[in-house]
Order: sequence, then C-alpha cells, then structure tokens
Amino acid sequence: MREIQLPDAMSNLIKNLQIVQIEWRDVPIQIPKFAVYAVIDNPVIESYVYRENRRVGLLKQKHYSIPVIDPFRGSLLEAPKHVVVVSHTKGNRFGLFGYPADTIEHNISLPFYHRSVNRIVKDFV
Repeated sequence: MREIQLPDAMSNLIKNLQIVQIEWRDVPIQIPKFAVYAVIDNPVIESYVYRENRRVGLLKQKHYSIPVIDPFRGSLLEAPKHVVVVSHTKGNRFGLFGYPADTIEHNISLPFYHRSVNRIVKDFV
C-alpha cells in the first residue's frame, strides 16, 4: 500500500511522480509537476509589496497579479532568473503564487514508493 493517497483519477493514470526541481540560493526544492501552472523565464517584477516584514514581488500576467515569494521566508530583493508559478486550491477557491529560481530541472521522475514522495506532495494535495 502506498503512503500517499492521490486522487483516484490521478493515481490510476501514473506510476511515477513527475517533479520540477528548482534551485534558489543554492538550495534545491522539489515541486510536483501537477502543481506547476507555468514557468516564466526572465520575469519582470512590476512592483513590490511588504507582507509580514517580507518584500514580495508582484508579477502581472494578463488578468492575474501573482505574488513571488521567497520559499525561505526571506525578502525578494531583485527579479530572479526564473519564476515557477504554482497553483493551489482551498475548497472552491483557486490561487497562484510564484517561487523564484536560479535554475530549473523539468525532467525528474520518482516512483511512488520512493520515500520522498509523501514529503514532496503533502502541501499540494
């Protein structure tokens, strides 16, 4: 039996977890590919706001204003090389936020029995 319980529609279709690995400030972070909404190279941060004493960038994409937040609870001091936009839902509400990245690796796959799968997906399901 698997440790992680993905929705039936997903778990019946795949045997491996596809992940996107970003590196920010020399620390790798794994994000499940199903949670990645977009990858933006050379993003233009239109403005900055302060939330909880952290400087957060705002990325404008058509109808969306996407906050770009430092995953280590730091401040975003300048525009990063890349932004990985992640989608999240709570009930029937949908939102987007971005993680800054120095580098991105798109083609990583882990079998579902791998011990890291539960940790990687827990915040996204």
